[in-house]
Amino acid sequence: MVRRLWAGVLAVGALLGGVAVVGSTQAEAKAVAVSDTLLPGQKLLAGQYIRSRSGVYTLIVQPAGDVKLYQRGVKDPLWASGTWRRNSVLMMGTDGTLQVIYGRTKIWSMSIKSAGAKLVLPDTGNLAIYNTRGKANWNRHMVVGTLMPQSKLAGPDAVWDEVIMYSVNRIYTLKFLTTGNLVLYKNGTTVLWSTGVKNAPGASGWVNPDGSFGTVNGFGDLTFFYQTRRDGSVLQLTDDGHLRMVNGKTVVKIFY
Repeated sequence: MVRRLWAGVLAVGALLGGVAVVGSTQAEAKAVAVSDTLLPGQKLLAGQYIRSRSGVYTLIVQPAGDVKLYQRGVKDPLWASGTWRRNSVLMMGTDGTLQVIYGRTKIWSMSIKSAGAKLVLPDTGNLAIYNTRGKANWNRHMVVGTLMPQSKLAGPDAVWDEVIMYSVNRIYTLKFLTTGNLVLYKNGTTVLWSTGVKNAPGASGWVNPDGSFGTVNGFGDLTFFYQTRRDGSVLQLTDDGHLRMVNGKTVVKIFY
């Protein structure tokens, strides 16, 4: 069954440790400048957020543990971490890895491994991790290397904005076509593998916590499915072009 994400109601807050926290009055909100950046070592707790300088875009940690990006005046989120552990924390690691953590358990990460990198929410709304040279190593339209449970890939015509998976070396990509077919490319042109799906516009796909990987059309109908039967498995796209399901150090399934 497809788990659907629903937008919450955002309230504007006052600054707390360089980021804003939900719950203050509108007058208080106008009196402060909300940070648009999460620096190395900084974190957001449930209810805290960063906001673009224009005030149009907000990245907030929900009490349920999901991290969502909203555009002012738009009900549905533009992006979400897909995590569901209540009172989780979003942290920008000093090594450049963006993580959602519950206690000492890392339940979601976007690993770029660039020391000193920071998370920025610009006025364009394109949430991104920038290295110390000012180059964006990751943005919200990307998954790099590993698709964690509940993180989404999405086609160009999906309800969500398009999200493409890249190998760390950027040679290989996994992306949806408008037909709903999920295709593995080398150098953006050579097709190596696909799900073979046709006539399924609005496609998206993700790994579930139970270790299954599936794709659906715009109506939520399942179009491709693989079950590892191992909780916590992830989808990996390696630098040598292999697309596989992995559980810990065990390779469970090789698609290509």
